[in-house]
Amino acid sequence: MDERPFDEPWQARIFAIVTAMHGDGRYAWREFQELLIDEIAARGEADGSDYYERWLAAAERLVTALGMSGQDELARRREHLADHAPHPTTAPPGPLSVEPPRRAREKAS
Repeated sequence: MDERPFDEPWQARIFAIVTAMHGDGRYAWREFQELLIDEIAARGEADGSDYYERWLAAAERLVTALGMSGQDELARRREHLADHAPHPTTAPPGPLSVEPPRRAREKAS
């Protein structure tokens, strides 16, 4: 399986949030796929270097469309995060990868 590593912790977090929302039944996966495809087509870099920025933009559009947050709230959160450094992490530097969920590992055994 070709896995795309995460270069930054925020990339792993947004990936986890979007997949958890789907796992909770909040939306059909195709809804997010269509938003991500649209984001990449409209604003994506040709080399794919901004893949997770596009993922984040699609996620923001999704939570807005689902009524989970408004544009104003997202803007306030962006501003807050820009003004506050992230908490230190104990993760080793370098690309991150996510292991399959425990349920998936248990089913495979």
